[in-house]
Amino acid sequence: MSYTFAKRSFDIVCSALGLVLLSPVAGIIGLLIKLSDGGPIHFAQIRIGRHGRPFRLWKFRSMVVNADKLGPPLTKEEDERITRIGRFLRKTKLDELPQLWNVLRGEMSFVGPRPEVPRYVAAYTPDQRGILEHKPGITDMATLHFRNEEALLRGAKDVEEFYLEHCVPKKLELNQQYARQATLIKDVWIIVQTLLPYWVGVVVVYSLILTFSLWAAYLLRFDFNVAEREMGELKRFLPWIVPLQVAVLMWRRQLSGLVSYFNLPELRHTCESLLLAGLTQFIVWYATGGKWAPGRSVILIDFVLALVLVVMMRSYFKLVRERYFSARALPGTPTRRVGIVGAGEVGCRLALDIAANQKVGKRVVAFFDDDPGLWHKRLYDVPVVGMPECLLNGAWRDELDEVFVALPAAHSERVKQVTRMLRGFPLTVTFVSSWPILEPVAA
Repeated sequence: MSYTFAKRSFDIVCSALGLVLLSPVAGIIGLLIKLSDGGPIHFAQIRIGRHGRPFRLWKFRSMVVNADKLGPPLTKEEDERITRIGRFLRKTKLDELPQLWNVLRGEMSFVGPRPEVPRYVAAYTPDQRGILEHKPGITDMATLHFRNEEALLRGAKDVEEFYLEHCVPKKLELNQQYARQATLIKDVWIIVQTLLPYWVGVVVVYSLILTFSLWAAYLLRFDFNVAEREMGELKRFLPWIVPLQVAVLMWRRQLSGLVSYFNLPELRHTCESLLLAGLTQFIVWYATGGKWAPGRSVILIDFVLALVLVVMMRSYFKLVRERYFSARALPGTPTRRVGIVGAGEVGCRLALDIAANQKVGKRVVAFFDDDPGLWHKRLYDVPVVGMPECLLNGAWRDELDEVFVALPAAHSERVKQVTRMLRGFPLTVTFVSSWPILEPVAA
């Protein structure tokens, strides 16, 4: 069975089921949109499909009425045209639900390059127009990597110019790479990643660890012979204790990613989070006479086990990252805000060097890298914001004091591009292409 036939069969079956099963959700969304401002529920826009054929793409309306007449088709994070419910729909991707109808009609697929408006397609180069050989989709590799596209466009003076010059080429490159090796299994994996963002996986991992911790606390407290009564308590308390622990971990920013660098401040935050959850359980135990919380010894054992297990898990990822970058994290609290272009070995060593030497008076606040796989993740507890071109957004000029370009000499052509891009940049720009870099930075 060919990939094309299997893909179309998958699209027909799943879109039909989705339209039927999700109709109650669609009804609720439509009602909320209608009640919010009385405007239309759906928004339709002409997009360019396969072989350059235009079609009408459907979405739930997430912007004010006639928003297309008030500004460009693109939106950035601070766009005032987005409605309150629209922000929720965009963040959860629920505004894309009506496109199941486009999939069922054969105008789109579940996985394929996102269709653009005609005037953006008109700006494609001859090579870029090759992407029109593929049927557009609801999601694709570019969708995953540009999941927070509105944040990438934040502060851009001319959103369309920035999007066409920097975002579109990267998106098309990602989609062309994927098209050469696409399979139905890979398509399904992209759909799963779209529906379940990275943070969902983090929540699941933490929940499993904390569930095991509470269960093990009961085992230790009752010498591995838990009676039926205590087992009933465990089942009754588990549904609120684990969500409580996850919630306080989230509050202390411990759910930003399992691949975040784990250091002493992170350990302190984890300890504070689980301690707060434990104290809450003590209060509930005292207030209810032990009816809605485990015994004090179980709470204490659970706190110690949960802390040990979470630290072990985070430390494991720390070792994985250290092995990957051949680096050792050193905490520091500098004050001058630094952005680093390049999240490879040189950039990461530079970040560690700055963190380890408080005398330099610097603090790394953001990485910028060409690898979409690193975007919106954290290296050494520093976010990888997006591609280097994000620096052109005006907002970063107020949030950074200095920029280091840490690209290896082997990437000479890219270094030249970045050099031209940052020419006339209002902040101090320093180029670093080799190691060690401790002395030049300190100087």
